[in-house]
Amino acid sequence: MEEHNIKVTENKVEVVYTAPGAGCMITSALFGTLLSAFVLFVVAPDSGIVRGFLVGIIGIVGLIFSGSILLKLISVILSGRTIFTIESGILKGRRNSIPINEIDDIKWSGSSLKYLAIKTINNQTIKLSTYNLISEEKVNQVIEEFIMPYAAPELKVNWEKRMNNN
Repeated sequence: MEEHNIKVTENKVEVVYTAPGAGCMITSALFGTLLSAFVLFVVAPDSGIVRGFLVGIIGIVGLIFSGSILLKLISVILSGRTIFTIESGILKGRRNSIPINEIDDIKWSGSSLKYLAIKTINNQTIKLSTYNLISEEKVNQVIEEFIMPYAAPELKVNWEKRMNNN
């Protein structure tokens, strides 16, 4: 089985981003960064004191927000196409890994960049970011097909409650 974002082999499931999706995200983050820099360095200096101050604050906030997202996306894209894998009963992210049978709950979190907040049976929270490069529907499909069959009963109950409320 192979879809655009899901690659399944005999013993491994990889969730990967596509080049068009990454290009779209990079373009929008770059546009936001350039627009904020334009506001900060072109519009603000030609304004009066009060207006220049307000426009400068808006430009700084926009530059920090858009620039940080742009840098995160560039680091993800330079490190490979795989966002997370499922292999030998272990869910592996870019930095963290956790056995599937130790997962107590999975939910979507984040506002600008979505991530999976994974709560373990030891009350630890692990974040697996998708960097908005993969749709929630595809990640939910991977969770339902490749994690739920091997999950603890608590995770199945929590997931079903969450999915039925949407």
